[in-house]
Amino acid sequence: MKMVKTKLSMVVLGATLMLPAAVGAAAAEDTSKSSTAEPTTITVSSTVQTNVNGTYVPGIYVTNQDSLVAFIPGGVGLVVVNKTTALPTGAYYVK
Repeated sequence: MKMVKTKLSMVVLGATLMLPAAVGAAAAEDTSKSSTAEPTTITVSSTVQTNVNGTYVPGIYVTNQDSLVAFIPGGVGLVVVNKTTALPTGAYYVK
């Protein structure tokens, strides 16, 4: 039991020391591609949907001019991605 407590203490200590490094590694915000202040949303059967380029996607998304709707098979479904995002095999952009 003492060994488990020691290992847990070391994991917690290591995570505490790594947290400032992870926060400092965040990318700077790109202000040239500002997001819309308020996305167009509707509620259907208690599910909020966001209008992205004429396609309603389940969920609330912050979008900009580079946002596209993609279908990812395998149970994921419709998601909003940046147009430069590499899609997995079998996925495609919805037009």
